Amino acid sequence: MIGFLTDWGLKSHYVGVAKAVIKRINPSAEIIDITHEIEPFNVRKASHVLYRASLDFPPSTVFLVVVDYGVGTARKAIVMKTRNDLFFVAPDNGVLTVVAEEYGVAEIREIENRELFYKKSPSFTFHGRDIFAPVAAHLDMGLPMEKVGERLLSYEALKMRKPTLKEDCVIGEIAVVDTFGNVSTNIPFEMFMSLGVDFDDVVRVKVGKKEYRATVTRAFGDVERGELLVHPDSAGFLEVAVNMGDAREVLSVKEGDEIEICR
Repeated sequence: MIGFLTDWGLKSHYVGVAKAVIKRINPSAEIIDITHEIEPFNVRKASHVLYRASLDFPPSTVFLVVVDYGVGTARKAIVMKTRNDLFFVAPDNGVLTVVAEEYGVAEIREIENRELFYKKSPSFTFHGRDIFAPVAAHLDMGLPMEKVGERLLSYEALKMRKPTLKEDCVIGEIAVVDTFGNVSTNIPFEMFMSLGVDFDDVVRVKVGKKEYRATVTRAFGDVERGELLVHPDSAGFLEVAVNMGDAREVLSVKEGDEIEICR
C-alpha cells in the first residue's frame, strides 16, 4: 500500500501522472490519497498531517510525501524506515520530523540508485514523478532498503515547540488548521486533562496577548452555535473549535503559533 501526500492540488495533472508512473512499475499497487491540498511549501503542516494520517495505515505501508520547495537543489532525496515498520519516501527538508520523533528511526537511505528512476535524466523540477514515485513503487514491491542508496546517519528536522505543562496551563503549538477552521494543536488531550479539568469545564485559551474562554466538550454540538470549545480531535490531540464556525478567524492564528490553555 502507498499513502500519497503532496501540496500539488488537483487542478493540475501532477498527481495523475505520478500515479501512472507507480502503476507502470507496480500494476498491483494500491494507492491511497491522504491529501494533495497542503498549502504550497507548508512543510510544517505536512509533517503533522503525515503523522496523524499514518496512525491509521497498516505496517509496511510506503508513504510518498512530496512537499518539496527545494526540488532540483542540493537537498537530499531519502527513504526513512521507522521503528514501527513504515517507509517514507520524501525530500530531506523536515517533512518527516514528526513521524521520526513519534515512531523512532530505524534506517535512512539516500536515494542514489538511478536504475530506480523513471527517467535516466530526471526533470529538474518534477522529482515527484521521476524519483520519488518510482522508488515508492519499488519499495511497495519489496525492494530492500539497501538497494536505494547509501545509509545516512542524520536527517533534517524542523524546530517545533514540544508540549509542556506549566503550573495550571499546557503550552504547545498549532499543528493543523483544517478546512472548517478547526485549530488542532500538538498537545495530547490526555496531557491537557492531567491539569484536573473535566468535560463541561470552562478554560482559558491564550494566543499571544489575547485570551478567550472555551468549554471543554466531547463534540462540537455540545455548545451553542458560534461558541468556542476545546475537545479531543480524532487523532487524540487537543483542538480548539467553534461550533459551526471558524476558530482560526476567531483566534487569528496560523500553524506554528504558540498556544496556551489554562484552567
